[in-house]
Parts: sequence; C-alpha cells; structure tokens
Amino acid sequence: MGAAINRSSLKHKTMAYTKVSIPKRTGGSPGAPSAKKPTIIAINVRDIETWPTRDANGVLLVGNIALKASAKAIGIYATHSTIKRNDGSEGDADAEGFNHNVVFDHPGNSLARDVFAQNNVSEDLILITQGETPADTRVHGTPTNPMKMVVEEQDDNEANKATFTFKSALRTKYKSAHYRGTLPELADDAPEETGSTGSGI
Repeated sequence: MGAAINRSSLKHKTMAYTKVSIPKRTGGSPGAPSAKKPTIIAINVRDIETWPTRDANGVLLVGNIALKASAKAIGIYATHSTIKRNDGSEGDADAEGFNHNVVFDHPGNSLARDVFAQNNVSEDLILITQGETPADTRVHGTPTNPMKMVVEEQDDNEANKATFTFKSALRTKYKSAHYRGTLPELADDAPEETGSTGSGI
C-alpha cells in the first residue's frame, strides 16, 4: 500500500489575505468602460532606486517608486479609445499565474516616437497607467519581471500610427499592482517640430 497522505501538505502555500465579499458597486453601470488618462508612464528598471513592497493581500504597493538621482520616466501619449490594460491568468496545475498586458496606439511617426522605439525594444520596463481617479492607478511589471515592448507601425491610406504592446517577460503569481504613491518625474516634452504630442512623446 502507498504511504498515508499528509493532509498538511495539501494546504495552499500562499500568504494570508483579508477575505471580503465583492458586491456590485453602486452608481450606474459599474461595468461600463472607464476613461484612462492619455499619458502612459514608462520607467526603465535601471533607473529605479527603491521599489515599494506589496501589502498582505499581494495587490497594493505600499510606499513610493523612487528613481535614481537625475533619472526620469518617459511619458507616452496614447489615443484614449485604444488603451487596453489587463492581466490574463494561465498555467498548468501548480504553475498558474498572471501575464500583464498594456496596449495602446500613438498617432503620427515623429522622431521622438522612433527614438523611443529604437532605444527600448530590448529594455526592461515598468509601466504606469492611470484612470479617472488616483485609486485607478496601476503598475504593470516589476523590477524582477519587467514588461517587454513590441511595436507595430502603420503608415498608409487608413492611418499613420504605432501600436505599442507591452507584456510581462514571464508569467507571475502577482497581478498588476494598485498604486497610491507619488508618480515619478517625467522627462521634458520633445520639441514641437518633431511632431510629438505631450509628456515626453
């Protein structure tokens, strides 16, 4: 006969979290699309000085994202209606986790846009997206599991734009984090003659 099952080994090996019920939110249609601020914030992992910890529930970052002296984040203008951010869960048994995803369109084909694409195609990045309220700020990626960029450009009779897709490098046990801390300082806008639009690019 086989060995007796150790019942204690069957317990979930996860951090304890505060259990609460999830009611329908009040005020109209909670499932309606919510507007996002058009500036996507990109941080190079090399520029991070300190990184906040997650709370006991594993979702809220506690503290501020602090950059190294003189380092700045880059703001990228995104067409409102194209911003998509989501975490998809997947994985075999005992290897489940989340993939972070951020997708958006940037109009035009300015020099600043192409410089960003050229210099960040293989870089490790953190993205910050913002909704209509401070409570709707999300951080995608971590210093140890950053976001990677893919760019698809279009320049034809239908549109002149670039679609930026950022995905986490690996599946992770953590969802994109909620963030209440201070936003990092952004680099100056590119000169107007490059055709850029707002907050860096």
